Amino acid sequence: MGTTYRFWLFTGLALSLLLVGPPRVRATVVGLGSCVTGTDVCLDNTGDIGTKSCNGDFACEDNSGRINNGSCKGVSACEDNTGGVGNDSCNGVIACFDNSGKIRNDSCTGEGACTFNTGPVFDDSCNGTAACGLNTGVVGKGSCNGGAACFDNTAPIANKSCNGFFVCDDNSAPIGNNSCTGDFACEDNSGTIGARSCIGASACENNSGTIGDFSCNGDHACRNNTAAIGPSQCNGAPNPSTGKGVCEP
Repeated sequence: MGTTYRFWLFTGLALSLLLVGPPRVRATVVGLGSCVTGTDVCLDNTGDIGTKSCNGDFACEDNSGRINNGSCKGVSACEDNTGGVGNDSCNGVIACFDNSGKIRNDSCTGEGACTFNTGPVFDDSCNGTAACGLNTGVVGKGSCNGGAACFDNTAPIANKSCNGFFVCDDNSAPIGNNSCTGDFACEDNSGTIGARSCIGASACENNSGTIGDFSCNGDHACRNNTAAIGPSQCNGAPNPSTGKGVCEP
């Protein structure tokens, strides 16, 4: 299924789940400046909320997770959320909608970021429109930042990896530290990738082979690759005549 189609299907599904009901229960603890702006904010919420959080129509409605400071700001941000949310996270329209993973600090900010996410997200990660939407894998520190980065990812992402536009979208294999950086890098990847590899636009896109450390660096490097590639191999710029990347079939 095409990425653009899946993104709009995902957004439509999220918006179709927005429901309105009569107010009944407030959080056990609500900090100063929280749950004050918007319609039905914190409606039926049962989670503790820090300061300056949960503002916007339906923000934190039916939430049951602990929300820290400066988080869940935007229409339906953290609605139906059950995971813990750190400081300054989950800000944006439907950000962290129906999320169940633990979200740490400065993460999941952007329209649709971490919507329907179930995986743990560490600091400074999953920021951008639809970043980590439908994600089920563990996301390390400083990873998966950019529009649709790690969208529908199902595998562990290490630290400072998968940063760029549609990077690691639909990825299904583990990715090491400092890897898969560049627009569309590691999109639709299904091969395990080591550290400091697959750096460049579309590097390792649609790859299915195992990639060692320090390999496949350069635009289009190892795109559509199916072979196992060892450490420090397949690095360089694309062929100026064909436009193909190093080790691209």
